[in-house]
Amino acid sequence: MKIGIINLMPIKQEVEYQFSTIFEDIDKNIELKYIYPITHRYKNISLDYLKEKYTPLNRICEDEYDGFIVTGAPIEMYEYEKVDFWKEIDQFFKKNKLPTIYICWAAQGALYSKFGIEKHKLEKKLFGIYEHEVKAENPFIKNKFCAPHSRNTYNKKESIQESGLIIIGESEEAGVYICSTTDYKSIFISGHSEYQVERLKFEYERDKAEIPKNYFVQNNPDNEINFSWKNHRDEFYKNWIKFIGGIR
Repeated sequence: MKIGIINLMPIKQEVEYQFSTIFEDIDKNIELKYIYPITHRYKNISLDYLKEKYTPLNRICEDEYDGFIVTGAPIEMYEYEKVDFWKEIDQFFKKNKLPTIYICWAAQGALYSKFGIEKHKLEKKLFGIYEHEVKAENPFIKNKFCAPHSRNTYNKKESIQESGLIIIGESEEAGVYICSTTDYKSIFISGHSEYQVERLKFEYERDKAEIPKNYFVQNNPDNEINFSWKNHRDEFYKNWIKFIGGIR
């Protein structure tokens, strides 16, 4: 099975490690192919690295893939049309017909591209680990679960429902976490279950901001991290791969 990962994050190797760790634990025969938009100006990675290890987005052939993942990007405060690679990624959002997981900014961008759903600014950054309820029967998750969030914007639940999408997972504090088209081929995730255990600690130390909620034991940065979302992460991606295999 071949999964294309459109990596929009500035630190490419971190994302590569996140997903290689997840999928190696599922099946050694899953091949991950990384993809980049050519219309972005890269500051944190060399073009030589991209040309060696990545495929340009404008050269992918859907027949070569079984599904896609599109990562988030730290650009949520920009208008979509002012993002340098927007036209390129917008075309992918509109044309892609394969099973795809859209994460964080990519989820917001795809919801905007496909359904005209706007994003809205939060009063303060949503940062930490939150518990979610499963709101609809689905092939991916069955029970309550925890997941990380790290974002300054959100999509309104009412707009998602009016667009005919299914809300799969939701948090009283963090809002809609997973929504999907009725055929489950497009899945939109507002958080980051793919994060490795140290990621929110890195963001906390980098930004000198609030302590991420429910992340450190007893919410104390001197304590160890509670990796409470691992079981959900592993369950979700394993079942997503099973779902793709069933519709090939």
